Formats: sequence, C-alpha cells, structure tokens
Amino acid sequence: MFSWSYVIEYFPKIIDKFPVTLQLVFIPFVVSFALGFGIALLRLKNIRAIDWLLKLYVSYVRCTPVIPQMFIVYFGLPVLLQKFGIDAYEWRPEVFVYIAYSINISAFLSETIRASILAVPAGQMEAGFSVGMSSFQTMRGIIVPQALKISLPMLGNMFIGLFQATALAYMVNVVDMIGKARNLATMGGHLLEGYICCAMVFAVISLALEVLFRFINRKLAFGHRYGIQRKAGA
Repeated sequence: MFSWSYVIEYFPKIIDKFPVTLQLVFIPFVVSFALGFGIALLRLKNIRAIDWLLKLYVSYVRCTPVIPQMFIVYFGLPVLLQKFGIDAYEWRPEVFVYIAYSINISAFLSETIRASILAVPAGQMEAGFSVGMSSFQTMRGIIVPQALKISLPMLGNMFIGLFQATALAYMVNVVDMIGKARNLATMGGHLLEGYICCAMVFAVISLALEVLFRFINRKLAFGHRYGIQRKAGA
C-alpha cells in the first residue's frame, strides 16, 4: 500500500545521493564538451580520412541508444583493457558511466558546436585577418565566443537531458538517487514512494536549470534584441 509516511522517510535518504547524480552530470559534460569541441574543429579542417572516421563515430553514437552504449562500456571495456594489463574490474561503476555518457554526449555536442561555428558569418574571420590576427587568435577571440553564444540554447537542453539521463546509471550498479530508491524498496517493499521522491527532485532541478539557462541566454542576447528594437523603431 502506498504511504506518504514512506515518502517523508525516504526523501532525506534519497537526496543524500544527489551529489552522486551531480557528478554523473558535470564530469561527463565537461569531458564531452572538450571532446566534442575537438571533433568539431577537426571536421572543419576537411581532412578526408579524419573527417570520414569522425563522421562514422558521430553517426554510430547518435544512432544507438545510450543504454547499450553504457552496457558495452561497462562489460566490454574491462575485457579490452585486460589485454593491455589493466585491471578495470575493480573500478567504481561511476567511472564507466562517466565514459559512456562522455562518448554519447560528445557526438551530439560536436555537431552542435560545428553548426554554430559555421553559422558565424565568414566576414568575421576576414575581419580578424584584417587587423593582423592569426587564424588561431581569430578563432579564439572572435569566432568561438560567437559560436558558443549561438549554441547556448542547445547546450542548455543537452545539459538538462544529461541530468535526466543519469536515472539510467542504476542499471550498472551505481547507487545514485534512483539506485538508492531501489535499495530502499528492496529493504522496505515500497518502490513507488522512492520513485516519487526521485521524480520530485528531477522535476525541481530540471525546472531550475531551464530557468537558469533561459536567463543566461536572455542576458547574452540583450544586444541583439536591442538592435532589433532599434531597427523596428526606425
């Protein structure tokens, strides 16, 4: 029987695992952003062999669900590393989730970043050259900041999506909020109450993140909106 008393009892125990969930979000997102940024830049170089390999990587990752990717990493990586004398069977389950999510998100981020860089007008690069800047300086000081501004809404959506996807980590024995809810259900026989607690936390945090990214995007778009208003007024 459902009981609100169990919801109250389970909530502090489940929220105690919230830092684990945060790690499952921040670590893969930072790693995948760096990896995705590198992939995007390499693909923009138009080196045929490298571009073909990276396109294959991106296509495979984007066309397969994250669950089999996580299982492949969790079960397959220790077997592969054992051939090189590395014992990965003693690694914490979180490490495999970090790797799997980093691989998954990097493919989507690479396409977002690449499209954002291509969306910056070509004249911006020429403007950098006209004042004596090198290609690297122009990319770092002019192109990349504008590209990040363009890609911010999609980056925010991916971050929120990754936060919600951490709910799958329990499937490889990670004791995060969902894993704790299942453990409590095993001991007390009340599964629904634990899931309600998790749903409440995910809903509140996702809404807060959505508001935060919307606020940041509105602040960064201030100059653009002001220019539109002036043009409309004219």
